[in-house]
Amino acid sequence: MLTNKKDESEQRINALLQRLSGITFIPENFNEALFWTTLEEAGFSKQVVLDADENAFFQQFLTLKWPWEQIESFADILVALEKNTPNKLLKERAKHLYQFILDESKLFSMTIVSKMDKL
Repeated sequence: MLTNKKDESEQRINALLQRLSGITFIPENFNEALFWTTLEEAGFSKQVVLDADENAFFQQFLTLKWPWEQIESFADILVALEKNTPNKLLKERAKHLYQFILDESKLFSMTIVSKMDKL
């Protein structure tokens, strides 16, 4: 039963990330208001993403039990969002989120390091 609930949670997060990706990665679909509304379904408001203390922002992922791969996907989406709505803070959040993944997961990922270098 616990595994089933975890799988359902991961599927819900994956579906949300796919919707966010569709909004940010496909230019003709970009709708900033829709992006933030969709993100609120995952428990993150625009204020939390842009203005909250980084530690509180990172802690929210742990509280909501997001897997590391999905947190990385979220950081990728922030990078894509920054291309549509230039905001240096989005890039910095993504970069720090990548670093958070490396530090907290205790795993080394060349892919994440490469993404950080590009920022």
